[in-house]
Amino acid sequence: MPKLKFTKEIIVNAAYDILKEEGFENISARKIAKKLNCSTAPIYFNFETVEEVKKEVINLCEKKLNKYLYGNYSQRKILNASIGFVIFAREEKELFKTIFLNITERFKKLYNETLDYLLTQESLLLSFPNLTFEEGKEIINKLWYFIFGYATLVCTSFSNEEKKNETDKVIEEKIIGMSKYFKMENFK
Repeated sequence: MPKLKFTKEIIVNAAYDILKEEGFENISARKIAKKLNCSTAPIYFNFETVEEVKKEVINLCEKKLNKYLYGNYSQRKILNASIGFVIFAREEKELFKTIFLNITERFKKLYNETLDYLLTQESLLLSFPNLTFEEGKEIINKLWYFIFGYATLVCTSFSNEEKKNETDKVIEEKIIGMSKYFKMENFK
């Protein structure tokens, strides 16, 4: 039987699985080795330290989050990112909790980048062309509180049956309804 080759990608994916199951702080060489059913040697062959593995896991997390934020849910840029954010919370529960609820120093940058993305002048001007930058920023801050709270509820407190009913369309309708409530008719 040929020897299995453990690539960096395989090791990082195993570490990512540990993050989803047990949390970021529980990633260790021994746990990765156990997950891969091997010794720690392949891990240290590919990475000098577990910290390097963790950095790669953070990069993988950022790619996964961006896949949702830049998804194709709506033609409206900020609505698209908002829907993607809630779907991310629904589908990547442990990752959502790690990045946005159990904010560690390592993920603080990713958290801030997500909020900054929503607050870029380009996004605000495209989404609210009739408002000043400051007015648009104020609306996005209100929207962020709603989206963050809604995503947290979707992630943490719904039953599995309720989560199935939170389809992409239902999420979009709730976000649009909230935007109308706050008189954000220009919401795009």
